[in-house]
Amino acid sequence: MGLYSSHKTCVILDTNILIYSASKPLNIGRALSVLGFSRILVPSFVMDELDSIGRNRDKRGKFARLAREIAKNFPMIDVTVEGTDVDEKILHLAKSEGCAVATADSGLRRRLLSEGIPVVIMKRGGFLAFET
Repeated sequence: MGLYSSHKTCVILDTNILIYSASKPLNIGRALSVLGFSRILVPSFVMDELDSIGRNRDKRGKFARLAREIAKNFPMIDVTVEGTDVDEKILHLAKSEGCAVATADSGLRRRLLSEGIPVVIMKRGGFLAFET
């Protein structure tokens, strides 16, 4: 197990779930704690991606800027992880640290589950569900 805990208590937030939580009435911290997560982590490369998206002046950019503010409520981990894109880095980080991943990205969800990494996803009605 990695430095940050186990699947049952540690969850990594990806960019899409943060943007989703900014666009809907969802308190992501409270929702994850109800599922039993006590460590909610935001990788530095997710913050970088939010910064990049936030430079756009469209609706997604607005939500990315708000998502960045929401992300500041959680510990940011400044890590260097192998991978060519953010999704690949999240996969490697989750695997090395033994954390689940909260995502609204269906492609990332499939990749994580195929690697045996538990996933927290959005369900209809704006609530979170845990998948293994």
